[in-house]
Amino acid sequence: MNDRQRKFAEYYAQCGNVVQSAIKAGYSEKYANALAYKLLENIGVAEYLRTLTGMAQNVRILTAVKRQELLSELAEDNAIEPKDRIKAIDVLNKMTGEYTVKVDTTVQPSKKLAEIMNQIGGEGLRE
Repeated sequence: MNDRQRKFAEYYAQCGNVVQSAIKAGYSEKYANALAYKLLENIGVAEYLRTLTGMAQNVRILTAVKRQELLSELAEDNAIEPKDRIKAIDVLNKMTGEYTVKVDTTVQPSKKLAEIMNQIGGEGLRE
């Protein structure tokens, strides 16, 4: 990928306008109006755009740790209404799995089911 293609991808990632991005990257207006969409088909440009888009999403998205930090700050802030502090604690508990109920079960097939399985040749069904 050359420098103009790289610039095109960066401008396109910012504004989403193919023609304007091509012109800003240094392509002629004639090329930009007629063929700029072909830049998006270039494998190097497309891959670089995916990288830029992924990085932008990572910057915009709060991580689980950051969300927990913000909720913890809300829960500890005495200036906030008690009901809102309780809600922050509730959300934190849900995020960390405090309300998860673990159930340990063992399933035993009934004699009747075992008989039916044997009658229909269900050896391949047992696993």
